[in-house]
Amino acid sequence: MPLIRTSATHLLLTGTFLGSVLLSHAASAQSAPTHTKPVHRAAPKKVKRNYGPVSATNSPEEIQVAGSTTVQGVTRHAPGGGLMRVESRAGTIQSVTRDFIAKQPPSANPVQVLALTPSAYVALTEPYGIAGGNLMLRGLPGDHVGWIYNGAPVNDVGDGGFYANQTSDGDNLKSVSLMPGSADIDTPSISAAAGSAYAELIDPSHRRGGFVDFSYGSYNMHREFVRLESGDIGNSGFRAFASFSNTAADNWRGPGKFTRKHVDFKMVKDFSPDSHWSLNASYNTNNLQLDMYPTKEQFDKYGKHYDFSSKYDPNNKTSYHKYGLDAFQNMIASAPLSVKLAEGLRFDDTPYLWWGSGTIGGVSTVTDGQTFSGNQPVNVDVANGTTVYTPLYFSYHRTGNNAKLTWQQGVNTLTFGWWFEWSRTNQSTPVSYINQQNGGPANIYGDYGPNIYKTQEGNRWYLNNHNTFTQVNMLYLGDKLSLLHDKLELQAGLRVAMVNRKVDSYVPNIQQKRAQNVFEPLPQFSASYRFNSHHQLYVLGTTNFKMPNNNTMFELYNLDGSMSTAPSANVKPEYAIEEEIGYRYHDDLFVGEISFFNYNFTNRQMGVLSYFGSAPMSTTMNVGNQTSRGVDVQFGTRPIFGHFRPYVSFEYLDATTDSNIHYLNDDLRTKGKRPVGTPHEMGALGIDWDNGHIFANLNLKYIGAQYATLVNDEKLHPYITDTVTLGYRFSNKWHLRAPQIQLNFQNLAGSLYRNGVYSMSPFAHATTGVNGTNYGAGSAPTYTLSPGFAVSFSLSTGF
Repeated sequence: MPLIRTSATHLLLTGTFLGSVLLSHAASAQSAPTHTKPVHRAAPKKVKRNYGPVSATNSPEEIQVAGSTTVQGVTRHAPGGGLMRVESRAGTIQSVTRDFIAKQPPSANPVQVLALTPSAYVALTEPYGIAGGNLMLRGLPGDHVGWIYNGAPVNDVGDGGFYANQTSDGDNLKSVSLMPGSADIDTPSISAAAGSAYAELIDPSHRRGGFVDFSYGSYNMHREFVRLESGDIGNSGFRAFASFSNTAADNWRGPGKFTRKHVDFKMVKDFSPDSHWSLNASYNTNNLQLDMYPTKEQFDKYGKHYDFSSKYDPNNKTSYHKYGLDAFQNMIASAPLSVKLAEGLRFDDTPYLWWGSGTIGGVSTVTDGQTFSGNQPVNVDVANGTTVYTPLYFSYHRTGNNAKLTWQQGVNTLTFGWWFEWSRTNQSTPVSYINQQNGGPANIYGDYGPNIYKTQEGNRWYLNNHNTFTQVNMLYLGDKLSLLHDKLELQAGLRVAMVNRKVDSYVPNIQQKRAQNVFEPLPQFSASYRFNSHHQLYVLGTTNFKMPNNNTMFELYNLDGSMSTAPSANVKPEYAIEEEIGYRYHDDLFVGEISFFNYNFTNRQMGVLSYFGSAPMSTTMNVGNQTSRGVDVQFGTRPIFGHFRPYVSFEYLDATTDSNIHYLNDDLRTKGKRPVGTPHEMGALGIDWDNGHIFANLNLKYIGAQYATLVNDEKLHPYITDTVTLGYRFSNKWHLRAPQIQLNFQNLAGSLYRNGVYSMSPFAHATTGVNGTNYGAGSAPTYTLSPGFAVSFSLSTGF
């Protein structure tokens, strides 16, 4: 369907160009009087409280009522208990603020706190968020969502994955905003086909002091957290905080532990009310126990006990839990600057860097005469039958800068910017020693020190070793026009993404060097009309894309030289066109939004079986088009009936695969089927009660049925998740500020069920292709499991 995409793209490009011309013409016509005579607008009528709109990039609203904000950042006034805020963006935005985040388990991560929003479906694999979580957004996986953390892009530059546990501690998380289907014109991402998300750290306090939080819970979970605040440093305009946390818990399903150590740091410099600079840094190191993910039949038979073994078995070495480890360390740093250069002229700049390294465990057994590096044999002094550690090793070096100028003249605002990024990603499979005392790896990272095997030539033994170099240049130009006393706002813009990617292979391959160049024009247009201070109507037309995974550009080999995954030729970026129309309402008590959306995706990317030469091989391919349309609704209140703040959300999603997907030597009958992991409907209920001392929180989310195969012959049943929070805040005592105790409960009934698709399958049962090919029983999909009942107790205080 390339014609449809091209026509729609040309239409949006033409609309963007004409819109810019019309905006500029209208601006010159309407802004002229402002050079000689300022426009005076009538002052708004005074109301008891004025909760005005905020933009997507602003801080969560802060209610300036003396004594109303706790040391945890809870205002007790945020709509829906912190599950909504008043917005003005011309497009859907779903935000979660401190009022909600502070009442979740302190180990909660940015993905976890989005679970009740209408568009998001979050599946945890352990109770506390230590391992992150799996996000689906309107039927698309989380690696299609462009994540921005303190202004820096934090998706895996190779495959788009986002690992929420590597970002902020929950105690330092200020807000998370989700923009399903769209991204702002200055968003630095090449993985935003499904939309974008923005998370940021809290600001340092103006008051010197700190905060401590100690938690203990089910599965021997314990967490220690401390944050120190400098307060205002003299009259310099500087203030900062630094925090450290240590978290550990047993695996709820089987053997092994989850451990995480984390540091957050933020420094702010206020030059003036209109100019400021900040330095943000997060360092994380974790060691996570992976689980085995069962098929439906395995789950029905073994339940949660289908997992790794706690004991080493020489006859079944791959089942030992110490080979199923995810060990990683990383640092993210950014330094956003926003300066008012002159009246109406601003400069914003965000330099950033991202560094990380780690492994996902694996094990192999050596066979004489079958020791390979890539596709060529090598001589290694290792005995036949020896067990060796063969993890997937990753190393990232990434730096970039996103700069823009914003010029406002009268009713017209022009934005021009440039995002540049360079990165190197190393992916390798080192072969290293096994610890003879406990059977585990001698070094969990596999690639360090003397623990790696060497060939007779003295070289380190790698099964695979590739470097991916990615360079991104994105230019963007946007124009905004405010008319009718700022009631009508029109915006048009264009992003142009230019991505150059090269892969160098350092082991023998079919091809040692490969390259890809991508040029994507991304036009967008929006209009917003505010009838009065309570009602807003908006429309949006936008485009986004996702780069192909870098593993499409190289093959992977096993220890015996056989190929495990094949490269793909000419995989195109996934391209999304979205249209949206929405309505918002807010007053002193109620906040609500409803939005209708329609997506068209071309060049959907998926890993399927295809012939590589004459051998069937797993490979990533473009598999055609997809259409998704539906409606999102969310509604929340400020305190009613004393201290209640309810929240409800709902999504209806009608998504279809528009193409028959090629499989081996035929096409599967997938046209008209529902995409994997796409519930028809989801709904959420949140109830918050907080009188300043006693607080309680109840959250429920309904997830509809979803398919796990491309031909829709196996599915997950609907289910409901639940969490409860109970707590008490004491008055200040001695040097302690608002000491607090908090209980968090999850899965009160202790239900055990499949909560997400871990790996989809083309078909689970015998099927027939479009051209008559009969396929056998197929391969069953595998699933993640919802964690069982868990409770945690937290004791915290400011000082």
